[in-house]
Amino acid sequence: MTGMEAGAGEAARRIIEQEDQLVCQRLYGMLAGYGHEARQVLDSLSPLRENGTDLLGRPRPDALNALRRACRWALDGHGLPVVGSILYTCTFRGSAPGQNVFAVPSLDYQRLRLVEARTISRRDFETALTTARYRAQWLAQLYSELTIVQPVLDMPTEQAPPRHGRLRDGIVGRALCEEIAEQLTDGQALRRSAAAGQQVVPAIRAWVAATAAVLDRGLTNDEVGGGLRLMTKGLRYCEKRAVPHPVALAGAYLTLGLDYLEKVEKQMPDHIEASGQGTQRAAVTVHGNVGAINSEVTNSSLVVAETVRGIEVTVGALDRDGQGDTAAALRALTHAIQQDPALADDRARLLDHVADVAEAAAEPDRPRALSRARLAMAAITGAAGASAQLAQTLTTWQDTLGRLF
Repeated sequence: MTGMEAGAGEAARRIIEQEDQLVCQRLYGMLAGYGHEARQVLDSLSPLRENGTDLLGRPRPDALNALRRACRWALDGHGLPVVGSILYTCTFRGSAPGQNVFAVPSLDYQRLRLVEARTISRRDFETALTTARYRAQWLAQLYSELTIVQPVLDMPTEQAPPRHGRLRDGIVGRALCEEIAEQLTDGQALRRSAAAGQQVVPAIRAWVAATAAVLDRGLTNDEVGGGLRLMTKGLRYCEKRAVPHPVALAGAYLTLGLDYLEKVEKQMPDHIEASGQGTQRAAVTVHGNVGAINSEVTNSSLVVAETVRGIEVTVGALDRDGQGDTAAALRALTHAIQQDPALADDRARLLDHVADVAEAAAEPDRPRALSRARLAMAAITGAAGASAQLAQTLTTWQDTLGRLF
């Protein structure tokens, strides 16, 4: 599995912005429709002011029926248009209009109900007519001047996971890293499916729930899993036809979630070290065609010698498979770790990390191997602070090594 390509987060946010614009256009269209309906009601009431009653001042039957329809419309529950589960706010003439702006005042309610009597006086007719006209005029004006506050959809800003955290009791750091790597692999597969237009919205939501559960179960800092949920909260808009392109929008939120999870993975060495699960190896001396490690010989000599020979076997296979640059980079790392006296106390451990990186390079489709290799490279990079030779080697081969992850 390869990491997120450069610019993927920015591209995902552009998709969300585009979808947000489309949703707002739809909402403005619905607001305009509501306003048009109010103006139609207002136009239907205008003739009743002059021709609503007969010569004796009694409401004409057709005029009374028209007024009754208008009053019932005015009493209906008017409000903002609803699109799926999207919650949004509007402003009216620069300020929030308040929740009661659509409510019918109690006095107006009573006046509009006057027309429900079987027969009504001219006075009651005119009172109800005036109230209905005012209500229709107010709603027409209100719907035409409402401004939707954007963004309507969740627009997560770039967020780094909390750096402080430990493993929960009973959690093995390497095993947790492997779980995270597997979730990254599954998430990337879903992202590819979304890009192909496949209906994977429920699967993406299930992936978020499962991945957040992995983080909650493994780390004491609940904000790590909470951060993933925050980055992908907008997935709730991707169902029930709330947005024009739900699969594309879901893929965008998934991309932001994967980007966040990759950052969590890179921080895992810190969480593991803070939990006291760092690996310590005894210093050894290894002789042979891979050079000599100049430090004290211990009972681990044979084990480390086997690790070094394993590196050479794996590197040789990479060379034969046409990955000469990768093989050369791993040989350069091995040589730098062997030769620099400043690394005398850490040589065995660092060579073991090189073996993990070589294994991942040889089998790039194994997420667990990749997870171990990322931890290993983090440890090797950390050791470069004490070794000018190793730091120079990492600088020289950074592009080649970076392509492995």
